Amino acid sequence: MEQGFGDIFMFARFLPFLKVMGAQKVTLLTHGSLLGLLGQFECVDVLTNQPECADVTECDYWIGNMSLPYYISCANKYAKSLFPINNKKIVGSEGYMDAKPSNIEPKIGVNWGASRNILFHIKSIPDHQMYSLVGDNCYSLSPEHDGFFHPLPNDGWKTDWAVTASHMKAMKGIVTVDTGTAHLAGALGVKTIVLLPKEEYICWRWKNAKWYDSVVALRQEEYEQVPDLLRRM
Repeated sequence: MEQGFGDIFMFARFLPFLKVMGAQKVTLLTHGSLLGLLGQFECVDVLTNQPECADVTECDYWIGNMSLPYYISCANKYAKSLFPINNKKIVGSEGYMDAKPSNIEPKIGVNWGASRNILFHIKSIPDHQMYSLVGDNCYSLSPEHDGFFHPLPNDGWKTDWAVTASHMKAMKGIVTVDTGTAHLAGALGVKTIVLLPKEEYICWRWKNAKWYDSVVALRQEEYEQVPDLLRRM
């Protein structure tokens, strides 16, 4: 799989398409922290993070997960009808992953920092700005530090996305910047507020279609809506 964790979560919804199109065996090569989470896809026959294993090296065909929608657009009408892709409906927008909720006390989860790449300073906000929007009675979903917020149990969630998903399913909702947290929450169907960056830096994912029924994406001038949306959660 390719790109960041958010891209992997976002396009995992299209994996079953490979079996619809007749693939006899699907081998999924991905990051080790995703094995527990992506193992729930019944269409995957082999799941691994080892590039040198035989199931990987002996494949007949390779495809990056972000290229799957293109192949759907080239498919027959039957396959297209099972995997609709338009700005009003995208397959799996109602939640296509699942996790057993952990036993943490229900609170809002927050993440104010994007992944450490070239867009980190564009997509992230200061932890004190998040605090001003949501208060301090929240769980930190930041793997770097907890800021003003409650820490999650030290149970390995920072290195295993399946554990993270379990905690997120137990939360009242999520408030996050545009990062992997947003896409995992959407894939799980957890009510989520995504705080978008400046207009010129907003990603195409949030501009052109509704990928997740459970997610509300707010532009910077709309951040003031957060307290009211939290009360509804």
